[in-house]
Amino acid sequence: MKILLASVLITLTLAMLIISIDMIMGTKFSGIVTKELNPFRVMEPAENIIIFLFILYFFIKSVVYFFKKRKENTKSSP
Repeated sequence: MKILLASVLITLTLAMLIISIDMIMGTKFSGIVTKELNPFRVMEPAENIIIFLFILYFFIKSVVYFFKKRKENTKSSP
């Protein structure tokens, strides 16, 4: 779960850095959003499926680990 949280925080921090630099340069907000989402628009459908599967695998692995750890903690406590 820590890895998931760290990954999300790093992603958000980098996105905010890019947005703030674009705002300093004077780009309109709609242009900033378009620029942020552009890499996903030019991807092939197969690439979109693969990136979705990687994210899904990472998320499921984290959730399973969380529940396994939670189950161990409930067994050990009286």
